[in-house]
Amino acid sequence: MKKTLMFVIILAFLCAGTMLFAGGESENAASGEVVLTIPHYKAGQNVGGKFFLPQVERFNKKYAGTYKLVIEEIPQDSYQGKIKQLAQQNKLPALIEGADKKWFQDVVIENGLFFDMADWFNSHKAVKDRAIQDSLDYITTADGKITSFPLMVARPIGLFYNSTMVNFDKPVNEMTVDGFQKAMGDQKLAFMTAENAWTTSLFFTSIVVEEGGAEMIWAGVKSPVSDYTTGIWVRSFEKLQDFLQNNASANTLGAAYADAANSFMSKNAAVIANGPWMMGDFASGSEDKWSNGFTGDQVTAAMYPGNMAIFNPTGYFWWVPNNISEEEKEAAMAFLEFIKSPEELEAFMLVEGGTAPNLTASSGYRAKLEENRLLNEMDKAVNADTVFVPLVLDVMPPSVASEDFGRLLPKLIDGTYTPLQFGQELSRKAASALE
Repeated sequence: MKKTLMFVIILAFLCAGTMLFAGGESENAASGEVVLTIPHYKAGQNVGGKFFLPQVERFNKKYAGTYKLVIEEIPQDSYQGKIKQLAQQNKLPALIEGADKKWFQDVVIENGLFFDMADWFNSHKAVKDRAIQDSLDYITTADGKITSFPLMVARPIGLFYNSTMVNFDKPVNEMTVDGFQKAMGDQKLAFMTAENAWTTSLFFTSIVVEEGGAEMIWAGVKSPVSDYTTGIWVRSFEKLQDFLQNNASANTLGAAYADAANSFMSKNAAVIANGPWMMGDFASGSEDKWSNGFTGDQVTAAMYPGNMAIFNPTGYFWWVPNNISEEEKEAAMAFLEFIKSPEELEAFMLVEGGTAPNLTASSGYRAKLEENRLLNEMDKAVNADTVFVPLVLDVMPPSVASEDFGRLLPKLIDGTYTPLQFGQELSRKAASALE
């Protein structure tokens, strides 16, 4: 009798323990809530997390008890490598943002690793109608499969300048590149050579376009450029060398993005090329980033000389893997539908800029846009004659764009390479990367 009683007590304890350790899962199962845990870099101190994390919370609040998204922080530099590793292990998370184009085409599309969104979009016409057509065309395969979620917001990348340091007598987009350099005088641009030479490559794109390279850039998006010794490239490198030697901020050599941003916000450079997401750094509450008398109200937004802006609608953005459960797919698509809703698109544009060409803006959005001087300036800087082109790095093989271009710039600056030799070395690197 005592042994039987003891067995019952032990059994009860084990059952209680099992319930304790399985509590969370049981509660989810009982409530029917689908929880998606995904790695993402827009977290912690990453600038993208300022909007993204609150957006996730808004989604979780709206769908409480039905869907929940949990973010696991991962460094941005490690994100795509992590996704590729998980793909090899057949453990892709339910939501993924972005992908290297070649890898996505050769691995994800070729092996059918993506969830085909075509049927979903056909049953959600209002969402599909908000898509930018060029983006939708790019992500749709020849047999009509939709591989990822299309862009709905165009975010033209231009530049910012400090109106207390330069006094332009006309809008920047009405100048030529030479006219802009002359108007700069002795003032500097916040250039960089480390990482992917981001701010330098942005302004360099405007040089390439003025030299007649717009069509070449668009063609290079489809098929990477391997020859950088043609006339357009060499003339562009000559002009870039001139800017780097005469109008580059003093810390350009070895500068990463944080260094370039600091140069602009400490008045050591009068101009920085960057996207609308930087506007948060000029807003109230960001004073800890300012020095040497810099204030956010000194900044003016503009497009590039030659009336051009950088925007690339081609790419694979948010996508969902095919090997997850139907419930997880429903939750993933619910999140994507949520962040692309009119309300969330407007909230996004008010924080990070951009325009949704197929969205009828609400009166509230228009009123708030008018209140934000920089957003309004950037919005008005784009007109019917503005030329849109992808970033020049988009035409280069990934390793050349992310590593070699910036790594070779110091030799162009100090004259070790002539512009032609710089192009020859880039061509050698590109040929090796494309083998």
